[in-house]
Amino acid sequence: MTARTLAAAAVLMACAVGCSASAADGDGAARRPVVETTPTVLDPAELRLPLERYQFSDAEWARLNRAQHLLAAACMKRYGIDYRPSDGKRAPVIRSRTERRYGLADARLARTSGYHVPAAMRAAPPTPPRLSEAQLTVLAGPAPGSAQARSHEPLTYRGAPVPDGGCMGEAQRSLGGKGQFGEAETVRRINSDSVLKAAKDARVKRAFRSWAACMSEKGHHYRDPWQAINDKEFSGSRVSEREKAVAKADVECKRRTNVVGVWYAVDAAYQKQILKAGGDRVERLAAHKRDQLAEADRAIRASGG
Repeated sequence: MTARTLAAAAVLMACAVGCSASAADGDGAARRPVVETTPTVLDPAELRLPLERYQFSDAEWARLNRAQHLLAAACMKRYGIDYRPSDGKRAPVIRSRTERRYGLADARLARTSGYHVPAAMRAAPPTPPRLSEAQLTVLAGPAPGSAQARSHEPLTYRGAPVPDGGCMGEAQRSLGGKGQFGEAETVRRINSDSVLKAAKDARVKRAFRSWAACMSEKGHHYRDPWQAINDKEFSGSRVSEREKAVAKADVECKRRTNVVGVWYAVDAAYQKQILKAGGDRVERLAAHKRDQLAEADRAIRASGG
C-alpha cells in the first residue's frame, strides 16, 4: 500500500471528522448521528467501539514492537554492536481502551485511589539498553535538537553509513512499508475527536446535567465529570479523603444517571458516521494495519524469535 493511497484515506477521514463538528456544536440535529441503542453500563471496560478495528490492541502492539526490536538488533549486528532487545511484552495498564475513556467508573478504585491511577496499573518504564552514546545513535539516530541532528550531515559509525533514524528507523520502514509505521495518525485523531464531539452533543449534555444534579445532592458541585476529575485540588501526588469522596460520588452518580451508557452510545455513533463516510478508502487503513502485523510475524519467524 502506497503512502499516497494512505494519505488519500487520511484526508477523507479528516474531512469526515470536521464535517461532523457542526452536528455536535450547532443546531444541525438532523446531521447528528442516530443512536440506535443506549446500553446500561456498569463496567465500561466491556464496551467496544467501531474504531477498534483500525487500532492496535495491546497484543498486536507487542507483536509489532517485538518485530521492530528484532529487526533493529539484526541491523545493529551489521555494525558489530550486540543489541539485546526485550521480549516486547508489557502488562496492560488498563483492561480495555474504554475502561477510563468516560472518566472513572470503578467504585473500588474510587474508594481507595480517588482519581489517581494506582501504581499497579501504571506501565513500568522500559529498561534502557546498555549502549554507549555512539551506539545509541546507531540504534535510534541522533537525539532531537542535538548538534548532530541540527547539522543534517549523513550519520556514520566507524566509517559505515547509518540508516536515517538509525536501526529503529530502518526497522519501522521495513514494517510500515510505504505507509506510516504503527497506528495511523487519522485513526488517533478520530479516537480523540469522537469522544470530544460526543461530550458536546445535546444528548450527552442532558446526561451531564442529570449527573451534576446528583453530585449536587451529595454536596459536590461540578458541571460535568471532566471538571471533577480535573479539579486542581486533586493534582498532587497524595490522594486526599475529599478526593476519594468526590470520586466515589462521581461513580455513584454515573451509574444512577447512566452517563457512561449515553456517552458511549453517542461516541460510537459519531465513529460509525465518520467511518461510513470514508468508504473503501477507510478500509485501506485497516488493510495497512493487517499488512504491518503480517510483516511483523514474518520478521519474528525469520529471527527465530
